[in-house]
Amino acid sequence: MIDYRIIKHCRLCKIRFVVNKDQSKKNYCDKCEKITKRRMKKEQAEANR
Repeated sequence: MIDYRIIKHCRLCKIRFVVNKDQSKKNYCDKCEKITKRRMKKEQAEANR
């Protein structure tokens, strides 16, 4: 089976990045994904208080 690579655009920083076909749902580059995950964890912690 052929492994396709897809070019995506990050929603935050607007740069282009390449992902495998199985990661086609990814909307953020690796750097921005770390930032958004931290932000989401922080918001969840505040909501649980």
